[in-house]
Amino acid sequence: MAVRDCPECHGTGKVKVGEKECPVCGGWGYVPAEFNLSEHLKGYRNLQNIGVDEEVDEIPCPECHGKGVVPVYDTCPTCGGTGKVLVCDICGRVKGPWEPGMETTWVCPECERKFKVVYVLDNACDYEDVEIGSYYKGVIDRVERFGVFVRLNKHVLGLIKKKDLLGKRQYVPGQEIIVQVLDVRPDKREIDFLEAPLTKYREVQVKKELPVTPIGELREELAGKTVKIRGKVTQVQVTGGPTVFTLTDGTGITWAAAFEAPGVRAYPNINVGDIVEVIGKVSFHAGKIQVEIIDMYRLWGPEAAEVKKKIEEELDRKAKPEDVGFLVKSEVLEALKPRIMQAAFMIRRAIFEGRPIILRHHADTDGYTAGVALETAIVPLIEKVAPDPDARWHLFKRRPSRAPFYELEDVLKDIIFMMEDHMRFGDELPLIVIVDNGGTSEDIPAYKRLKAYGVKIVVIDHHDPRDWVSEDKAAVDEYVDVHVNPHHVKRGYYELTAGMLATEVARFINPEVEDRIKHLPAIAGTGDRSKAPEFYQYLEYAKEKGLTEEDLKKIAEVIDHEAFYWKFMDGRGIIEEILLITGNLQRHRMLVESIYPEVKAKQEKVLKAVLPHVKSVVLPNGIRFNTIDVEMYAPKFEYPSPGKLSGIIHDHFKEKYGEDSPIVTLAYGPDFAVVRASDGMAKYNFDLNRIVKVLEEKLPDAGVEGGGHSYAGSIKFFEGKRKEVLEAFAKEILKLKAGA
Repeated sequence: MAVRDCPECHGTGKVKVGEKECPVCGGWGYVPAEFNLSEHLKGYRNLQNIGVDEEVDEIPCPECHGKGVVPVYDTCPTCGGTGKVLVCDICGRVKGPWEPGMETTWVCPECERKFKVVYVLDNACDYEDVEIGSYYKGVIDRVERFGVFVRLNKHVLGLIKKKDLLGKRQYVPGQEIIVQVLDVRPDKREIDFLEAPLTKYREVQVKKELPVTPIGELREELAGKTVKIRGKVTQVQVTGGPTVFTLTDGTGITWAAAFEAPGVRAYPNINVGDIVEVIGKVSFHAGKIQVEIIDMYRLWGPEAAEVKKKIEEELDRKAKPEDVGFLVKSEVLEALKPRIMQAAFMIRRAIFEGRPIILRHHADTDGYTAGVALETAIVPLIEKVAPDPDARWHLFKRRPSRAPFYELEDVLKDIIFMMEDHMRFGDELPLIVIVDNGGTSEDIPAYKRLKAYGVKIVVIDHHDPRDWVSEDKAAVDEYVDVHVNPHHVKRGYYELTAGMLATEVARFINPEVEDRIKHLPAIAGTGDRSKAPEFYQYLEYAKEKGLTEEDLKKIAEVIDHEAFYWKFMDGRGIIEEILLITGNLQRHRMLVESIYPEVKAKQEKVLKAVLPHVKSVVLPNGIRFNTIDVEMYAPKFEYPSPGKLSGIIHDHFKEKYGEDSPIVTLAYGPDFAVVRASDGMAKYNFDLNRIVKVLEEKLPDAGVEGGGHSYAGSIKFFEGKRKEVLEAFAKEILKLKAGA
């Protein structure tokens, strides 16, 4: 490549043309000792910078160094200010200024007369770069009866007809050969050669300088053009044909395909996470733009660092969410806005860099509503950004969790599946998003495993984190990247549910889906029995959709019923209809009205059967304490689950004695208990999480753990210590005093 630093300006682009009076010292060459350097020159903060002490009256001018004059520069006439010149590849004679995008090879007329010049094309060169009459060095590609095909680089191929061969040797594929161009037809991608009888010649390397094309600027009109792109490899797929590399440069995502042999991995030294430069032709596959790789290199050192920095900056810029405000007025939401915007930023960034997203949510109404709200925002962006038409299926997975925390069974499944995808398909490790779950100390063991793989974690929850290391930092926060939880702002404020929070986050991720999801918080709040002021504001959006409060209760009951039978499935295809995401109100009503009577019939049947087995007593402190052994007196493996059944029993007593009555319901099994408390327990300062901690301390050999909301949750313990745990729980209820 005959591009060099300009010999006149030595690459600076400017030359000295004279001198002028120094503007700092006025031509004197000195300045007063008290001279304020920082106002005139950057980099001089005190006198020691210029090597003088502070006791002198005058010091040499730091601009002209005592000369009184400073040089005057002008644009270098040789390079035109570019700092680069094009020179003869053989003798070094300067042709003129050089700028990126210009030719990089030139042989002066004198050297052309003096020497036979043979050109060697790099892989960026194409048919239009081949000149008729010029000599080129190539490699025999294949030998046919009518002639020999010669390859000048990876994708420029021509033919020497049999009559134009010298015939002085045996022609074997892989041999080097010197050819002269008789004719070139770039539109047909054809070249006619004749074998050249050269023995003495000068080789000149032809390197085509292509400007870097941002991936986001690849368009249909560029089809067939050779481009250079730089980016980060986010996926490598070995297909039955080519190897497909997914690249991002921050401006967009594209495929780059290279063919070695059917099912054979091309460029085995290029892996996920590498920064690469690709030269290739723009084409189409499955209706999406892709680049057919001519050559690909891994970038190293400062060059790779610069490209990576640009990618990170561009991704950060695109991922920054727009501040769309909130659907409702809420001091808590306003205080949580930095966390909400950070969660939206991380999810948007994963989308724009082509990183898979795994979304885990609790398998109840609030959890499903939260998960579907985020899915509705995320999937359209994935489909818009990713070149793969099936990207939504392998870049986003929503998985419900039965447990009220991120239990080891779930996290181990996620780790196994993500590592399989990483090894089989070259996927990057995913972003994990945990919703209506994941915000307590019970989740820390799962997060420790994920952190070993460097996985980033976003949590959107409304359960009490329980353990706090400071006023606004929970113990679990040490293990996640962002944790959106109302308890960070207002302790005990669980009634701002995960569905409400997730819907607001979804709006920041993708504001275009607001009309499809703005009624979801009302469903979530209904399912979790919220009485937050935000809930009553969200109800207005549900009414705009044609949903009454009675409709919301039916929807919540139907989701809980269907989720019981979905088990670990995401309910896709049904949950969208139940939640009215599709906008088809008629089909939504038909579905809900066909399921709800079945749900109520099951609940009434079970309630009628179990009520005789409920022990309900009023304690001396005025609290009505209900207990039932659901292992002995409840259906097994059928709806309703023990947790749902305890709620049904509790609701029965609330309806009978009033919501404001102090009522606690305890449904227990061999090694667990489900607890529900009425609003009337507020005057007793009832807090299930506090009681669980007391039980843990009093019975360290019982394996007590659990909790949840202040008025609803569960407790786990050793089966052999059930009697002691239940008795200790009852004693704690008995200790409670109104107004204490």
